[in-house]
Amino acid sequence: MRVAAWLALLVAAGVAMAWLVMPSNDATITTLAQTTKAPVGSVSVNQIAQTDLPPEGTRSLFDHLIAQNDGLPYPFDKLVKLLQDQHPEAALPVNVMIPHGRSLLKGLANNAHPRVLIAADFELANKAGGLGLRPRGQLFMGFVENAHEIEVLSYNEVAGRFEFQLVQNYCAGCVPRIVYAKRAICTTCHQGGGPIFPQRPWNETNAQPDIAAAIEKARGNDKPYLSLPIHNALSSPDRFDQLTDEGNFINVTQRLWLDGCGEAGNDCRRILLKLALLYRDSPGSFDPEQPLAQQLRALQAKHFPEDGIAVPESDLFNRDPLAEQRGIKGWWHKLTTREIQFGEGALNNEDLDAFEQLPKLPARLDPLTRRAPKALLRSTDIDGVYGVAALFSSADIEALSERADFQPKALMALVDKLPDTTFAPKPVSRVAFMRALLGSEIPYCCLSVADMSPPQASGEPALVIEQHAVLKDFEAHCFACHRGNPAKRLNFMAGSDEASVLARIEAKTEIRDALDWSRYAGTEKENTLMPPRDSIQYDELMATGDSGAASLQRMREAVPSLFGF
Repeated sequence: MRVAAWLALLVAAGVAMAWLVMPSNDATITTLAQTTKAPVGSVSVNQIAQTDLPPEGTRSLFDHLIAQNDGLPYPFDKLVKLLQDQHPEAALPVNVMIPHGRSLLKGLANNAHPRVLIAADFELANKAGGLGLRPRGQLFMGFVENAHEIEVLSYNEVAGRFEFQLVQNYCAGCVPRIVYAKRAICTTCHQGGGPIFPQRPWNETNAQPDIAAAIEKARGNDKPYLSLPIHNALSSPDRFDQLTDEGNFINVTQRLWLDGCGEAGNDCRRILLKLALLYRDSPGSFDPEQPLAQQLRALQAKHFPEDGIAVPESDLFNRDPLAEQRGIKGWWHKLTTREIQFGEGALNNEDLDAFEQLPKLPARLDPLTRRAPKALLRSTDIDGVYGVAALFSSADIEALSERADFQPKALMALVDKLPDTTFAPKPVSRVAFMRALLGSEIPYCCLSVADMSPPQASGEPALVIEQHAVLKDFEAHCFACHRGNPAKRLNFMAGSDEASVLARIEAKTEIRDALDWSRYAGTEKENTLMPPRDSIQYDELMATGDSGAASLQRMREAVPSLFGF
């Protein structure tokens, strides 16, 4: 009895001590979003926008990829394949599954339908026709199937920042919407404005055998989920962690380029680029104490912020959701915390009130808790060299070396020849400098927005159809591809009200032929018919039989014929 009493006393004392030392996380997302302010007066703040929508004339990497694909693939397996097809070795994107996580949509993920995270991890070779795509560390997605929503974090090359986007209504028979999320909400967790991920050993993920086994049991088999493996190796979250660290440091690199060299620091940025190219060309022989590096330190000393430049902490403390259910810790957890029932909480990323009613995680594990910087850089540090170097691909360095006859001095001479305006205080861009150094406006896939439809902000109302019933047919069979499509030429069913949408449909006379399956099926024009045979809209249309045929006829009749009879 005495031993039991002492144990009880020790447990109680330990719990009391835990409450004393535990940091507080009482603030809500809404409060944090309102109180988190960007530093004022710095060059980077003036040059890198913090608006929800991307700066005019710029778009996210995700938007460019979707526009070039002619639309958003569905289901998610096809979106995974889109990235896989881009990979030079046709490898799957880096992927992990988290059934019991910490995202806004954690209440809608479970063992049967875990949250799926994917990240691009490749760079393409440059060709005569243009620079190769380099999305490594610049494109991340999270998908919770039960929420019908994809969270997208992708880099904006021109704006020098990551964009936060949502693909809403991503489900069978739904009209998906690609929108830009409220940035202040996203950065309550993504405190550095970039990707985040837990630390090793990643007990939340399916790289842990017990988590993978729980997913397999809940799903009733070990077959891939959304074309991704249920059982994963530790190398997958390890690589995902590396990619998020790389992405997180891009934002730091922009600050080092802009704030570290200052408004008038064009000469500082020129030397920074030189050192970055030298390091990228031969990391093993790079001397961080060489005279050129000392020049950079001297120039940074003139402009560097007095309080330094912080490297935000992108690593969350490891969480072990299964251990929380075991032993004394599990007993105490169940005693003091109401378990989240599946389906509770936010149904989407805009449902903050429902999320904030859920039991809070311990502050140490909560991504909302303010995290101390990973490091604080000073003017004597030359980390900007490594950050700028990481923006260039191996193919870039090969092309520049060839241009300089494989002579480092000649490469430095190319940088010296660039006009001073090239180093004006604006975000550092791999593409911009490759064009400048090669002396050519070499094409790149993901810059021009001339052929893209306007970006949409989160919270904009969806089209409400009340007067023109035929729009219901278009909504069911056509809106998924032709309303909200980033490609301008395919976005011809856009519009804020019924009248404008119908007017745009009526002006597209090609619709009559595109919907005439009875005439053109089996002919050489079949590949122009809509909905396409490989789409879910086609399957749903054919499954309705006579009802589908009547829907096609109504849509055709809504569009005036070429001759008006």
